Amino acid sequence: MADWIPQPLELVLDTDRDELGVVVGWDCDTRRLTLRPVAGGRTWRPARYRRADAMDRLRARVIQQNREGRR
Repeated sequence: MADWIPQPLELVLDTDRDELGVVVGWDCDTRRLTLRPVAGGRTWRPARYRRADAMDRLRARVIQQNREGRR
């Protein structure tokens, strides 16, 4: 996955925190990523991450549905 460059608004999993985030920033020089939580909130910079798989995307949809249900 060394050639993979996360795209804006792509879903990514922070493997250290086991938390899903949406890409809001990418630094090509340092390969540092900035994520925003799926349900909204403060951004963070993960140390280790990977592209979200099908189960992660399902988890993100559940988070979003729960958030909308609370409104």
